[in-house]
Amino acid sequence: MGEPVLVALLFADRVIEEVNRKKGIIGTFNRFYTKNFPVQFPPWYIYAAVTNLTGEFDFSLNLVYDQAQQVIVPISGKFKVDNSRSVVELAFPIFKAVFPAEGLYTLTFNVDGMQVGSRILELMKSNQEPMQA
Repeated sequence: MGEPVLVALLFADRVIEEVNRKKGIIGTFNRFYTKNFPVQFPPWYIYAAVTNLTGEFDFSLNLVYDQAQQVIVPISGKFKVDNSRSVVELAFPIFKAVFPAEGLYTLTFNVDGMQVGSRILELMKSNQEPMQA
């Protein structure tokens, strides 16, 4: 196995797949704003893409509330890739994830138990209606 290469790790309002299998990633963001906690947001997506792999692999995506080390969104599964030049694209709708408090949430992307990337999602208190930015 080659070393996995992370191509993308995104939070988005929507991810659509066109008839030609191309992905449309709409409304990327890295913050949520809300008046109150705990909070649930309208459905949103996590998009991850990795390359430089050949074979069958286990993967996991975990969004963790840093302060409490609480897993908010756990996703796991398998993918198979025949050509190391192929890009494996994974897109998951997130429904009803409950965010307990303001602060930093870390998303990690792991392939066969090895972390290939991470990013931060920040939740901030605001007088606005709940929104992503």
